[in-house]
Amino acid sequence: MAVEELIDRYIKIRDRKAQIKEAYEDQVGTLDAALKKIETALLAKMNDEGLDSFTKKGVGVAFKSRVTSATVADWDSFLGFIKANDTWHLLDRRCSKTAVVDFKKTNDELPPGINWREEVVVRVNRD
Repeated sequence: MAVEELIDRYIKIRDRKAQIKEAYEDQVGTLDAALKKIETALLAKMNDEGLDSFTKKGVGVAFKSRVTSATVADWDSFLGFIKANDTWHLLDRRCSKTAVVDFKKTNDELPPGINWREEVVVRVNRD
């Protein structure tokens, strides 16, 4: 196959993939909304009845579960607390790729202890 044909075919396949993905996301979004309505109704019924779960033999169980999330609202305050109290365990241990790339460009080397992997890949763009 000629290069022009390969590029054309690639773009057509990628476009079709995007169409399929969009249709999928639309359908899943509708289903997720329906599931959320049912979850809300079940939670309201549990709260009204003072229960933590409902069981339907041969079908399934619905139960309350606590979901938590912790995000940083003020980095300066949080980092100050960590430094002042030596509570470094409150942070995740990972590097910032963007900062490492900048460091590598500036210093022509990596910071100590960093693994680096680079590969050349082919990308195809539309005209």
